[in-house]
Amino acid sequence: MRRDLLLGIDVGTTSLKAVLFDSDGRTLAEGSREYATAYPHPNWAEQDPEDWWRAVCTVLPQVLAAAGADPRAIAGVGVSGQAPCLAPVDGGGRPVRPALLWLDRRAEPQCTWLRERVGEDRITGVNGGRIDPYYLAPKLLWLRDREPESYRQTAAVLQPNGYLVRKLCGTTSMDVSHGPLTLFFDSARLAYDAGLAEAMGLDLAKMPPVHACAEVVGEVTAIAASATGLAAGTPVIAGMCDGTAAAVEAGLLAAGDAVEMTGQSTVLLTCSDRPYLGRELIPLVHGAPGRYLVIGALVATGGALRWFRDQLGDIERAAASLTGGDAFDLLSQEAARSPAGANGVVFLPYMYGERSPIWDSNARGVFFGLSLATTRADLVRAILEGGAYGLRHNLETAAAGGFRTTSLASVGGGARSAVWNQIKADVLQLPLSLPATAAGAPWGDALAAGVAVGVYPSFDEAFARLVRRQREFRPDAALAGRYESLYAIYRGLYPALRDGFRELAEAMARGSDDFGRYDA
Repeated sequence: MRRDLLLGIDVGTTSLKAVLFDSDGRTLAEGSREYATAYPHPNWAEQDPEDWWRAVCTVLPQVLAAAGADPRAIAGVGVSGQAPCLAPVDGGGRPVRPALLWLDRRAEPQCTWLRERVGEDRITGVNGGRIDPYYLAPKLLWLRDREPESYRQTAAVLQPNGYLVRKLCGTTSMDVSHGPLTLFFDSARLAYDAGLAEAMGLDLAKMPPVHACAEVVGEVTAIAASATGLAAGTPVIAGMCDGTAAAVEAGLLAAGDAVEMTGQSTVLLTCSDRPYLGRELIPLVHGAPGRYLVIGALVATGGALRWFRDQLGDIERAAASLTGGDAFDLLSQEAARSPAGANGVVFLPYMYGERSPIWDSNARGVFFGLSLATTRADLVRAILEGGAYGLRHNLETAAAGGFRTTSLASVGGGARSAVWNQIKADVLQLPLSLPATAAGAPWGDALAAGVAVGVYPSFDEAFARLVRRQREFRPDAALAGRYESLYAIYRGLYPALRDGFRELAEAMARGSDDFGRYDA
């Protein structure tokens, strides 16, 4: 039997998505399943890793059935995921506790300890990045300090894609793209840095072996085959984080090529020929050998739109339920009824703290400029524009560090909104293109699997053959001045509110009568 189908699986922040492709990059079938996130305390965010596996076992049989595909025709499987997370497992691969997600901010005390005992300069100079609860090391220190029995039971610290890889083929692994997200990685040598780990008091024996993203690490076991519908013996690669999968999907090859990925968050990925060893942005490793990624990442741009849908979008949810449509599409149409600039409403998208470039766990969302004339359409458009302002802030920060963007593509769920795409082009005053294969991270996973098993000779040749642009959003020069003025206001709001954000967080932590008691 000819084995020329490829399967990509992405463990997103809100749902798992799986897509089956042929070797020409055509989508044969896709499916998804949402799962819950728990927020047990302020700044905490957790998921049950078994929910990821249950989603796989639900979605894959549906995808195979919808495609009418013989699972034996699948040449390889690639898995990507939200990152960095902390999913500790015992020697049998069972979760020791719920996974700490990338947006979990509980490890601020451990960050203070790292700054005092190890020093940010030492970490940045080897790993790149900054000391922040976003990264793995502070999360792992929190586990060691606050749940020592869980830390003792931990045999391996996995990422979401690594958890599914282990469930599929029994191999404990971490792909190289996640390396710099640990904070104890030598980004030049592409290996753990034993000196950094020792200085942090972390046991490297709990960390999985590092593999290239497009490296076969095992085959689907008989047990996994029975649970998922895949054929036993199907090759499984190490995979990658979702950001790297987006870079592969967009075919980033040359330094300066960039893609923005909007889902729960908005992430700017700029291709580089050298590792990023700065603090303001995030270092990452590309799936293609010899290439790196410089990341500017917000926390909750798409999350803010989802919040609006869930809390204030009764009309859109009801209409979508009746028509079988999508509430996000209806919200996009609502935003189009508001003019550029949202009638003077500026939105800070800091709905659960913020990552780059402000790095502030206390930052919160703000609608600025509300009046009695403000409409729902203005609020929705302000949310979309706030995400675009945050993207511009990261793009400018990358350029200031010597990583200038020369071309920009858009992928992810947010790229389905023509209104949002045009807003981004207008705010950035840059053309924004969409890949012809708009299947999201799973296409990057599948392409990497194809390289690993020889369906494609190399990443370069696969990109040349398969990656095409199908639509471009060109900036409206007439809006440049308006957005320049509003962006300046956006940039000024956070410094003006920084102390207020901190004071609000302190008031909530004290458990005052005004806010209720919180046990952080």
